[in-house]
Amino acid sequence: MPSIRSVAIVGNPNSGKTSVFNALTGSRQKIGNWPGVTVEKKEGLLKRQDVQINMVDLPGIYSLLPHSIEERIAYEHIITEKPELVVNVLDASNLERSLYLTVQLIESHIPVLLVLNMMDLAESKDLKIDLPALSTLIGCPAVPTVARSGRGIPELTDRIFSMIQSPEDYRRHIHIAYHRDGEESIRILEEMMFPQGPVREHDSRWLAMKLLERDPTVRELFTAFPGSETLLETAEQSAASLEQRFRTEIRGLFTQWRYGFINGLLKETVQRHSEEDILSTSRKIDLLLTNKYLGIPIFLGFLFMTFKLTFDLGQIPMDLIDSGVASLAGYLNGIMSDGLFRELIVDGVLAGVGGIAVFLPNIFILFFLISLMEDSGYMARAAFIMDRVMHSIGLHGKAFIPMIMGFGCNVPAIVGTRILESERDRLLSILINPLMSCSARLPVYILLTGAFFPEHGAAVILSIYTMGILLAILTGKIFSKTLFKGDSLPFVMELPPYLKPSLRSLFLHTWERGSMFIRKMGSIILFGSILIWSFSAFPRDIDSRKDFNGMRMEAEQLFQQRAQELETDFNSRHSQIYDTGDETTQFEESRSLKAEFLKKQMLLESRYRDELSSIENAELAEITSQRYLGRIGKFIEPALKPIGIDWQGSVALIVGFIAKEFVVSTYGILYGFGSEEEAGSQGLVSRLRQSAMSPLTAFVLMVFTLIYTPCLATVAAIKQETNSWKWTFFSIFYSLGLAWVLSFIIYRGGLLLGLGA
Repeated sequence: MPSIRSVAIVGNPNSGKTSVFNALTGSRQKIGNWPGVTVEKKEGLLKRQDVQINMVDLPGIYSLLPHSIEERIAYEHIITEKPELVVNVLDASNLERSLYLTVQLIESHIPVLLVLNMMDLAESKDLKIDLPALSTLIGCPAVPTVARSGRGIPELTDRIFSMIQSPEDYRRHIHIAYHRDGEESIRILEEMMFPQGPVREHDSRWLAMKLLERDPTVRELFTAFPGSETLLETAEQSAASLEQRFRTEIRGLFTQWRYGFINGLLKETVQRHSEEDILSTSRKIDLLLTNKYLGIPIFLGFLFMTFKLTFDLGQIPMDLIDSGVASLAGYLNGIMSDGLFRELIVDGVLAGVGGIAVFLPNIFILFFLISLMEDSGYMARAAFIMDRVMHSIGLHGKAFIPMIMGFGCNVPAIVGTRILESERDRLLSILINPLMSCSARLPVYILLTGAFFPEHGAAVILSIYTMGILLAILTGKIFSKTLFKGDSLPFVMELPPYLKPSLRSLFLHTWERGSMFIRKMGSIILFGSILIWSFSAFPRDIDSRKDFNGMRMEAEQLFQQRAQELETDFNSRHSQIYDTGDETTQFEESRSLKAEFLKKQMLLESRYRDELSSIENAELAEITSQRYLGRIGKFIEPALKPIGIDWQGSVALIVGFIAKEFVVSTYGILYGFGSEEEAGSQGLVSRLRQSAMSPLTAFVLMVFTLIYTPCLATVAAIKQETNSWKWTFFSIFYSLGLAWVLSFIIYRGGLLLGLGA
């Protein structure tokens, strides 16, 4: 039976760490070039003959100071579980930043293998790295790789197996000397340590440095060991003395000393053939995209183009799917006999699922464009330019990353808040994240903008998304001043180089996200549509309070009467033309009169059709209002009537708590999405225009959909990540209250401005 060994892979975010892990193990973990992709450790196997290595991909970190969740995961695995080897992946094009973590690993006396990844990028920057000298000076082997192309991976595999089997052949511990005052403090603490307890598990010099840095994990080790009170007190006094002497916080002091060693190391081992002050392509682009004044307008411009393309490019495939749904509805209506089963299939399943299927092209296009911004490196810039704004609410730019993820889905975005360092920052980010408009809300926006703002769809949708961002910032500022007082931990935003995204990666990420909606359509939305239809179809015995057949007959009689009057008037005037004048004048006047008659006839027929459609809508509303779904809507309606939302909208919003897509499905079922005359989303759009809804109430409905209680899956994610019912219920009710108040202001303000029609 092969022996199982343990190897950990660790490195900075964007160093290609997960690419190295995938290349070694054949795994397919998600790869991104902006911080926060790997949050939890992942495992894969590397086998050779009788040796089997368990490779553990740890979260991307910058240091071994356990503050953020990812740092704690990496720290606990390396220090507590003690892998036999740590594979430290470095960005070869930015060794100064990458080596800081390496120095901390060396200080802890852990066997380390350096992987200088992204060598192609280093070469493009004219960097010449003396690998033998680097290995000698730092005391551990170094292997150059380009993990994305597989270059150097076989050599890396060989070196891993060699070091696992003979670690001492490759290990030479070096002593990194710090300032004499720091060294003296370390020496005093080492001498005070007992030869048992934590010293039996760890190197005494490393323990002394960690005590000076006030590492909580190491302090706990000594606190649990009797007789360590004096040691801990001396460590605190020494740290305070060093801080007073150098006027620098103790961790910042050790950071300076470590970077002093790193700078000396790089001068010995790295040569740059080009001038240092020549800007790289990425830096030149950043001069524009991250400009203090232009950064945010450019970001909003990118968002506008994203929604414009989502709206415009999606229209053609959307129309094709819409036509298919309409044809299928007409076909089923033709071949199926009247009854509950036909209503279930056409008015329930097809109206609910088909109503969402129509918007799949828009959803896939949106995910593709978001993936393009992620993989190119622009998403990190978006977080960077929002850093100043985020600081105003007590957070930093890194907190904007989960907010951007919320454009796709709030559930992984809330889970993504694990990348934040403090519990305060995580809770604050979780509470404001549902205000980011997820793609499940997109069908609602497209439906309502298509019905009431067809010429300005992208601008209206952008205003909704922008409102979500602004509300997140505003509520975050209020919460940071009341519920979560204090400042966030400092953070330096990572700006990775711009990369040319691969089409394979873009399509893979787009499919991974978009296929979620297809699975939803076949499960949750299908089940929910049947459930909604059931509530809208029963009870069957409905006593109509109005004579709708009589109203149709009256409308038809009025139409026939006016048509007859129009024809009589035409014949009379036509006869008069031929009683006087020459033939040329008679011909011109006759042609003009006929054109006028046809125009009036078409207008009369159009008004008659609208009247019949209005009667049909009123009859459908009357019937549905007396069924279970309508009764629920009527019960809720008084609470939403002040913001202009009727009982149909009330029902749609209540059902939307399960999943926001159900808002569209509910409207489709309520307005007869699958009717024979006007099937498909265009039929629904037409019926919405003929309903009591106005452009103002449509906009209010979009605003309310944006803000109110997040979907059930998001609520579950909030409970999981906060581990608190208190914050979960707070999130539900504060968002519901905020939605009502803001919708009330917009609706009443619109009425005062005369926008209610």
